[in-house]
Amino acid sequence: MLRTRIGLIALVLAALLLSPGPGPATEADLKGLVEAYLKTGAEQAPGVVAARAYLEPTRPTAVAAPQQDVSVVLVPYSAAFEAELNTIKAGLRDSLDGYTRAVARIEAARVDYERALLAAGGGALVLRATTDAQGEARVGDVPAGEWLILAWREGGHMAKRYKMREKDAKLYPDVPSQVTYSIVTYWRVRVAVRPAETVEIAMSDRNGWMTAARQEAGTPVPRRPPAPAAGPEKGR
Repeated sequence: MLRTRIGLIALVLAALLLSPGPGPATEADLKGLVEAYLKTGAEQAPGVVAARAYLEPTRPTAVAAPQQDVSVVLVPYSAAFEAELNTIKAGLRDSLDGYTRAVARIEAARVDYERALLAAGGGALVLRATTDAQGEARVGDVPAGEWLILAWREGGHMAKRYKMREKDAKLYPDVPSQVTYSIVTYWRVRVAVRPAETVEIAMSDRNGWMTAARQEAGTPVPRRPPAPAAGPEKGR
């Protein structure tokens, strides 16, 4: 199934991917796109992407607080990948299931695209960084072209209790009665990187692209002790 999905992604990307600046207007397939980016990286001075993550100050006299441990991934821009992310976000509020599964769906879409790039020889075009204690992340050696930045950070927790009738609790003792979630904030930015230039990206708590919940754990209803075995009947 994985090979099939990667193959389908490659076919879609063949029609929808945009080429980098120095290459032709369109690429015949994903491999052609990858080769164009690698060629650009070899022939021109690379660019730099400098990201800064922070919390906006709550008072006019306060300063912004840096956000550490924000994961940042850069991949060659793909209209198909962007469209898939948009579809996931569009279904975010359709149901509780859509809200709690959005994080897993985004991760699956990202991993599938990264694997498709790897299969096309573009593993070196998946660039990663994590913000430090100052909330900064710097990605160097970025070939000129269009890139999509996807960043995320987990922070904050919530719990939801599910009330079960006594009858149901007896029939389904392992069904969670309380589920805990972590809140994941995403940033998504499309940038044009030029040779020997630095692109600065600001990611604050006010310009996030999407917020969703990831299920962390559930608290099962404790099993009820078995009924004691009937003892021998006493003589009357």
